[in-house]
Amino acid sequence: MTPAVDFIAPVSLSPVKLLIDGRKLGHGGIGVYTENLIQGLLQLGGASIAVVSTKAQADRVPFARDVEWIFDSSRPYSVDELFFFSRRIPFSRFDLFHAPHYVLPFGIPIPTVVTVHDLIHIEHPERFFYPIVAKPLLSSAVSRATRVIAVSRDTKRALISSLGVSADKVHYIPNAIAAFLGGDGGRENQASVGSSARPYLLSVLSNLKPHKGLEDLLRAYRSLQTSGAFHDLCPDLFLVGYGAERLGNTPALRSLVEGVRGVHVLGAVGTTELRDLYRKARALVVPSVAEGFCLPALEAQACGTPVICRPVPAIRELLTEQDIVASDMSVEALASALAAGCARTDRTRGNIDTHLARFSLPVVATQVRTLYEEVIRGAVVE
Repeated sequence: MTPAVDFIAPVSLSPVKLLIDGRKLGHGGIGVYTENLIQGLLQLGGASIAVVSTKAQADRVPFARDVEWIFDSSRPYSVDELFFFSRRIPFSRFDLFHAPHYVLPFGIPIPTVVTVHDLIHIEHPERFFYPIVAKPLLSSAVSRATRVIAVSRDTKRALISSLGVSADKVHYIPNAIAAFLGGDGGRENQASVGSSARPYLLSVLSNLKPHKGLEDLLRAYRSLQTSGAFHDLCPDLFLVGYGAERLGNTPALRSLVEGVRGVHVLGAVGTTELRDLYRKARALVVPSVAEGFCLPALEAQACGTPVICRPVPAIRELLTEQDIVASDMSVEALASALAAGCARTDRTRGNIDTHLARFSLPVVATQVRTLYEEVIRGAVVE
């Protein structure tokens, strides 16, 4: 039986003593979410932060010396993580534990916040057994958590309608834009795009799961190449990100990519190179058929680059008048949207700065910090 650890209520809410699960740091979208969240909280101040991770993960983040580290190497989705994690971690030293993904270990004796990014493992499973595993884990996590964060209104809707979570328990707080994309990116982009040797479209792939739509993108891009509007002047297509890095491990997709002229696989890139790729791109293409959020869309907007996507609800929440949405989910509609995006020659920022302010690190971190304090106050009152 898991030994009981008493919750020590804080004498004061300042400084708040936070423990954040960082075992997804460096693992695509959830890792970026966790890193941005921690950096935003550190900028706010007034809280001491400890992060659970491995030593290798701690060595790779810019805030390594600004937080306390608790190293734990339990495997994700394992029995060890679910039932023995809480025995090893000194929860009594902290006011609140935040799990930035949908697995919440049992036996945690302090208030908890769980972030749910999407229900893709249930609604768009890559393998037939994913819903059998994911739904109980997710249902258990959100039922036991003190509060739940949904990163999009669409994810909040899905939690309420599909899992029956109380609307009062789920709080919509979006992802934040990384600080390295700030500044006058949009204006610099307009100046540099014309000097690029050849125009290109950009797609940022965090993984190669079917819902990301890479195969559809390649088919739509090949259709664009053969259309009468471009021929040899058709923009190239750059594929970047962790997903593109792993194309070599997926022979069928790799072969498909190699069979399409004008496609360049850049793989994972550093922050400076990624920012430059956004700034010089004709457009960012998001071919996904499902998303819980879409950080690349915001990152492209922050660099003054329009977004081309399918009519996915969570992505549409992020779009502005400069972006293009395909008329439906078909490959043909995506190809038409690509053509429309390539035909544009102007880039008007409009109210983009006001739009992006909602997703800045300080704004998002303040919303999360406010939720933390509400949770801790509730625990103290009880």
